[in-house]
Parts: sequence; C-alpha cells; structure tokens
Amino acid sequence: MLRRLAALTFALLLLAPGALATNYPVTVVDDLGRDVTLVAAPARVVSMLPSHTESVCAVGACASLVGVDTYSNYPAAVTGLPTLGDAFGPNLEAIVALEPDFVLVDEYSGLQAPLEALGITVYAGSPQTIAETYAFLATLGTLLDRETAAAVLIGRLQGELAGVASVLANVDAPTVFVELDPTPYSVGPGSYLDELLTAAGSVNVVTAAMGPFPLVDPEYVVLQDPAFILLTDAPFGVTAADVAARPGWGALTAVVSGRVVEIDQETADILSRSGPRLGEAVLRLAAIFHPGTF
Repeated sequence: MLRRLAALTFALLLLAPGALATNYPVTVVDDLGRDVTLVAAPARVVSMLPSHTESVCAVGACASLVGVDTYSNYPAAVTGLPTLGDAFGPNLEAIVALEPDFVLVDEYSGLQAPLEALGITVYAGSPQTIAETYAFLATLGTLLDRETAAAVLIGRLQGELAGVASVLANVDAPTVFVELDPTPYSVGPGSYLDELLTAAGSVNVVTAAMGPFPLVDPEYVVLQDPAFILLTDAPFGVTAADVAARPGWGALTAVVSGRVVEIDQETADILSRSGPRLGEAVLRLAAIFHPGTF
C-alpha cells in the first residue's frame, strides 16, 4: 500500500503543471556558509567533483553540463565533455573559457575563491552522510529548476534503502573491516561509507572513538577478527593474497573463509560518491555480506 501511495504521489508531481518549479532568484547556503544566488536556471554548468556530475545528471540537467573534472566518468553522457583537471589541480583557464554561469566544487580545495573572484557563481560543498546526500539533491534540484525530478529521485533512494532494511530486519549482521589503503587507513562512524555498511546489514569493527577516517593498528584488526575485509584499494594493486601475507592476518576469519573482497574500480566509485547511486551502493554491499539474499 505504501509503495502504491508513493508511486501515485510521484505521478501526480510529474503531471502537475509547474509542479515544484523554482522561483528565481533563489538563494541557498553552501557548506562554507556562503550565500549562493542564481537569478535564473543556469544554462552552462561545470562540475568539479564526480559525485556532483552524477547528481546533476540524475536530476535531469545533464544537458546543461559544459565541462567536468578529470574523474567524472558516469553517466556515459558526460564522457565526451571537456575535462578540466580536478579540485586540487584545476585548469582555471579552461574553466573560464567555457563561460559557465554556475560551477559546483568541493568545500576543501578552495577552488571557489578564484572562480568567485572572476564573477562566476560557485556552490562549494559535498554531502558527507546519507542525510546530507538527500539534502544536497534537493538543493541541487532547486538551483537547477529540477525540483520535481529531485523529489522523485530522493523518494526512490529512500525506498531502496527501506527495502534493504526490510529484508535484513531479522538477519545477523557480520563484522567488516574496510581498507582504504594498506597502511591501513579505514572508515569509521561519521563517514558516508560507514553509513553504507550499516544500511547494508554489517557491523564496522572501527569504533566511533577512532574517528571517521582512522589510521588503524594492524594488531587491532587481528584482535577484532572481522568476518569480511573490503579492499577498496584493490584497484591500486592490493590483493587478498597481500592481506593473507601480513603478520597475523593469515588466520583471520575473513582470510580463511575467502571473504577478503577485492573491490573493482566501478564499485569503488559507487561506494565513494555520495549521490544518486546511493541505493546501488547499499545493494552491492548487501549482496557481499548476505550472498543469496540479494
């Protein structure tokens, strides 16, 4: 019944004339606390973060993109666009040459400063949690005059996560250690990936006291003996065999049971980009932790 009501609501939104249309000028506050004002729907948009690129396209504004960062590789429609470096190594001359009327950047690199100095409207920020992902998609919908599409997208993502949660309601959650690099750096509570792990029905062995992106003592991993180890550094050459060869790691449950998972590049992208593939990220993780269920 709830799914039928949701579907009916979305259908009415899509059919209603002018439904959730943006009234310009519109002002939002970005992650740096800056007021960002657009006087009209932007026609020439530059995205300097892969997750932003995906989000722009997911709310139906892909045609407005005129340039993207080097790492934006999804969806296929953006692969032919000019690439403009990345947040910490941008090609400012190339960005300006595209004459954008709106640029999306992260909140850490400081890229907003030189662009703003040139009179370009810039939104600086990126979602760091699931809740912030929903909020950002809604904000983007407002800025790009795609509020209806953003509302439908958010509803779909929430439904996907609710569906996974329903299936896993009475299922035991295995423990997991996520490796970002072989130092090893990992993820803990407060990070987007940790929230994905929880939504996918697993328990992270990294605790809140260790921080969202801790450098973990290898002996700690041995003591925790996780049921799964996820190698998000596998695209850079780290293998399950490397893990098994580490002092004390060869006897870990994850190693002995063959549950050291070498994440491929596509999955690593999906897991690291807080945006419209949120539901797919959770489903991929759930399929790893609960094989045969998803």
